[in-house]
Amino acid sequence: MIRMNKRVAYKASILLLGSLMMPQVLWAGEFVTFIEDFNRIINEVGATIDQGTVSLSTPARAIASLGAVFYIGFRVWRHIANAEAVDFYPLFRPFVLAILIANFNWVTGLIAGLCNPVVAATDHLRVQSQHSIDLLIEAKKKAMKEGKFWNMYVGDSGSGDRDLWYAYANPGAGEEGWMESMGNGIQFAMEKASFQLQLNIKTWLSEVLQVLYQAAGLAINVIRMFYLVVLGILGPISFGLAVFDGFQHTLVQWIARYINVYFWLPVANVFGYIINVIQDKMLQLDLSQIESEGRTFFSSTDTAFLIFLVIAIIGYTTVPSVANYIIAVGGKDSLLHKTSNILTQYPNQFQKMLR
Repeated sequence: MIRMNKRVAYKASILLLGSLMMPQVLWAGEFVTFIEDFNRIINEVGATIDQGTVSLSTPARAIASLGAVFYIGFRVWRHIANAEAVDFYPLFRPFVLAILIANFNWVTGLIAGLCNPVVAATDHLRVQSQHSIDLLIEAKKKAMKEGKFWNMYVGDSGSGDRDLWYAYANPGAGEEGWMESMGNGIQFAMEKASFQLQLNIKTWLSEVLQVLYQAAGLAINVIRMFYLVVLGILGPISFGLAVFDGFQHTLVQWIARYINVYFWLPVANVFGYIINVIQDKMLQLDLSQIESEGRTFFSSTDTAFLIFLVIAIIGYTTVPSVANYIIAVGGKDSLLHKTSNILTQYPNQFQKMLR
């Protein structure tokens, strides 16, 4: 009797855990769709800013005009004092900067035109790899539904097929008696709950990691667009200050910083492509398990893949550092540094909990 109560309690706990996981899986799919829509909104906001709807060109022109007076006056006075011919070529610099300040969307448009082919190429890689994953997921679902374990424990009705299970578990057996029917019913319920729990755990882990993966990509895109908007709005001020002697470096620094931040998205796309390739290999292994065994199960490869996904999610915060390999910009990114510290604290806390 005590053993029977333990089995019933175990069965109840399994069913409760499985029922709690299912809403999370549904919520995860909705969250991924929300993130994709939010990314489109962010890109639309960035495109609106690039069109010059918000600009500080007026105060920037005032700063540049004052700088041009000192810049031209100092050089002309020096040539006159030295009784030299005035060299007009360096004097064109303030006028060129003034034209760029007045039409600053030309600057951002030129940079976007040069960088967009890289963004499009890397995004094509990511989309291609994602399409391959979608095909494997559909093949996996089809293989699962065609397997004997799915028909026994889930089926079209969701409650399984007890007669099919009995024929598989007891080949050649005759009709079951009353006592055998009770025992087999409990055994069938336990095995069905175990199968559904194992299936739900893998689905739940996959959905949760997918949500975290999408959230990490969203965070990078939001911070990137925030920086691009700030650089685009305050860029004319940097160009205006660049007219003054001693501040010429602000022009090069602004251009380098803008290109560096713009390349965050291609780097993130390449990062996502690498993760998708690993996930593709994992799904192929999972599909081969289903085709050979009729069901999916945990293995050391699954564990290694989940660990790799966690590392990859944390690794998204290193995207700005990788972008520095393309075009180096000095200075420390405080916002991303704090974000990285927060993310790297969770594995350490989890390890302490395990101890």
